[in-house]
Amino acid sequence: MIKIRVGGWAGQGTVLAGVVLGDALAIGQGYDVVQTRSYSAAVRSGISYSDIIADKERVDELAIDVPDYMIIQYQKTLDAWIPMVKKCGCLIVDSNQVHDVPETNKLISIPASEIAKDIGNAKAANMVLLGALSNLLPELDYDAVKRAVVKTVPKRYEENNLEALEAGYDFVAKL
Repeated sequence: MIKIRVGGWAGQGTVLAGVVLGDALAIGQGYDVVQTRSYSAAVRSGISYSDIIADKERVDELAIDVPDYMIIQYQKTLDAWIPMVKKCGCLIVDSNQVHDVPETNKLISIPASEIAKDIGNAKAANMVLLGALSNLLPELDYDAVKRAVVKTVPKRYEENNLEALEAGYDFVAKL
């Protein structure tokens, strides 16, 4: 069973990242997937997250107690989840937005916002981080993630999002 939480501040694309990830695992790879999300009632402020639980067998869980992987895009989000962060298997953070990280099992710090801005779409930091996860998570097929991006994002943002995904994948490959 794979448990992943993608968290950030509302408006950073955490829900979109969760939808892409869930699609890649379920449609692209045949996993049974439960994807839940929480989006703050206030537009573009407040904590937002997506939880993805996937398994080749039937998934009967709806909540994540300790994720195998966490993607965090904003410092206040990490601060709210310190106990979970300390226990998670692998923490992936946007180092442009998250500066104070407690000790955890494994930390991947990537300047996702800067990379996305350099690509030409500052809002694609979520895809940079998803690309990083794609390289770290052995069960996740990178081509399935690319297909899910094409299927999910508006056509006008497709190229930027795929480039951001690849940049995150390549960043981890160089570590």
